[in-house]
Amino acid sequence: PMPLIPIQILWVNLVTDGFPAVALGFEPGEKDVMDRPPVAKESDVFSEGLGRKIIFRGITIGFGTLFVYWLIHFIGGDLITARTAAFAHLVTAQLVHVLECKSERHSMTEISFFSNKVLLLAIAVSFLMLLAVIYIPVLANVFSTVPLKLAYWGIVGGVSLLQPFLMINVH
Repeated sequence: PMPLIPIQILWVNLVTDGFPAVALGFEPGEKDVMDRPPVAKESDVFSEGLGRKIIFRGITIGFGTLFVYWLIHFIGGDLITARTAAFAHLVTAQLVHVLECKSERHSMTEISFFSNKVLLLAIAVSFLMLLAVIYIPVLANVFSTVPLKLAYWGIVGGVSLLQPFLMINVH
């Protein structure tokens, strides 16, 4: 069985990626940007390890989603509960990931959490929309989700928050 259904993937692409991506445009420039030498015109957007970071982050989020799906199913959750947890993890992990995207040169722990209030608002709105899709019956029916137990939210949150600590060594 698939860990996510197509409408959930579409929702993630439109809502979770959309609002925070636009809000990243409000991120103030890094303080040391003028102290850096100019970028060589031969370099591309993936130079300096950006491609490696993108691949590693994608793999981490993907494996985390599959792990949450498997774990919830293994400890007794039915298929729809495991799918809901995987969906919640994918959204939550991407909302955590957007905080990592605030800087290419500094890890999430090295930059101000509150430097972009528009981004924080976008993250909050996206998370509230996730809760709506899970807990409002009409939306839950459309997205094939069920309410999650608090313990399952602990698994979703724990796995989602583990990712930035894995990334600290990749920066």
